[in-house]
Amino acid sequence: MMLINGEPNCQISAVDRGLAYGDGFFTTAKVVQGKVEFWRDHVERLMLSSKKFAIELPSLLTLFSEVQTAIAEVELGCLKILITRGEGGRGYSGVGCDNPTRIITVTPWPAQYQQWQTEGISLTSCQYQLGLNPQLAGYKTLNRLDQVLIKQELESLDVDDVIVCDVNGHVVESSAANVFWFEQGTLYTPDLSQAGVNGVMRKQVLRCAQQLEIPVNIVKFKLEQLAQVDSMFITNALMGLVPIKQFQQRVLTDFSLVQRLQQEIKDD
Repeated sequence: MMLINGEPNCQISAVDRGLAYGDGFFTTAKVVQGKVEFWRDHVERLMLSSKKFAIELPSLLTLFSEVQTAIAEVELGCLKILITRGEGGRGYSGVGCDNPTRIITVTPWPAQYQQWQTEGISLTSCQYQLGLNPQLAGYKTLNRLDQVLIKQELESLDVDDVIVCDVNGHVVESSAANVFWFEQGTLYTPDLSQAGVNGVMRKQVLRCAQQLEIPVNIVKFKLEQLAQVDSMFITNALMGLVPIKQFQQRVLTDFSLVQRLQQEIKDD
């Protein structure tokens, strides 16, 4: 299913600024039995991005109606809502681009995520490093060339995912997910003020940890310090919480705290 500006369509203008400049943003959500998980948080993400980049969203009623049309008969799937500044002429200026483009797509949910959630995955470090950009850090923009190159590197390795650092060697995220780890009962996750995406599921984990009175530290952390962790997991809105069973040469067997969070995190 694909809707462009509310109409079934799979073609976009060649002069759309999303194509020309990556001028836009998106969110990706899990759909279960015709319902978007954590819908309010995805809407909040879109609204924050809309304000940051001065790209007007449609009314929430229009957006919700179009989403419901797209997912009405979906038992298990992936919803993507993508917003661009719309059509524009030559040059970077967005002046006069008053009709943003909205694209809604629904695709199958990756079947391997179910196995990943229960059995865990393997990680290693990535050679590619993320640049620092505090103006865009945290946002899920259409500028994803970093992730394309990271995925190319991952596909050459015999692991499920990679840990990505910034140019200063600080841990940021995996190829498409946020990173967490436990050490002596405290939950840690990287500071994303300079690079990375502040994911919807990351927000759920931090909220749940607070409710469970689990100490949380948001830190700048070097890759070599991960050698001391008790357990690790990665998260995004589609895969949920996925434990790490092996990081580089180290085998991790304690999934207990991750499993506790998996059980507690539910959409209202």
